[in-house]
Amino acid sequence: MKKDLLLSSGFLVLLVIILGLAWLLPAGAETITGTAKFEPKKIDLSLPPPSVLESTIRFEEEKTENINVSTILLEGSLPPSATYNTSGGLVCEFNGQLVVNIVWAKIYHIGLLAPPYKIWMAVTGRLKDTAGGTPFIAETYLKIIVHYSPPPP
Repeated sequence: MKKDLLLSSGFLVLLVIILGLAWLLPAGAETITGTAKFEPKKIDLSLPPPSVLESTIRFEEEKTENINVSTILLEGSLPPSATYNTSGGLVCEFNGQLVVNIVWAKIYHIGLLAPPYKIWMAVTGRLKDTAGGTPFIAETYLKIIVHYSPPPP
C-alpha cells in the first residue's frame, strides 16, 4: 500500500514539474509569411530546363536583409546557388534542372488536375539570429506546360 502511495505521489510530483516547465518555456516563434515570385514564371517540360530559376522573396512587415541566406531551401531540399538583395526583395537563384526534377516529383506525387497546370512551391528559411531567428515561408506557383493530357484521376 505504501509502495503504491509513493509511486503515485512521485508521479504527481513529476507531472507538476513537467507542467511547470512547460508553462515557463517561451512559446515557439510564429512563422513569417511572405510572397515569392518566380522568373521564368512558366516551365515547358518538353524543352530543356532553364539554367537558372530565380525566386524573389518579399515580406510585408520584415526586411529581407534580415534573412539568414544559409537557411533558405526550395521545397525543403534545394538551397539556392546564389542570392542577392534588390529593392524590396531577396532574389534566390536555383539550378533550373534541379527545380524541374522537383516539379516532376510533385507531378508524380500529386498529379496534374486540369489546365492551366500549376505546381505550388515554397521557399523556406529563417531570419538572422540578430533579427530573432524567426522562420519564414514564401509560396507561389510555377505554371507548367505539358504537351500531353494526363490520365483522369
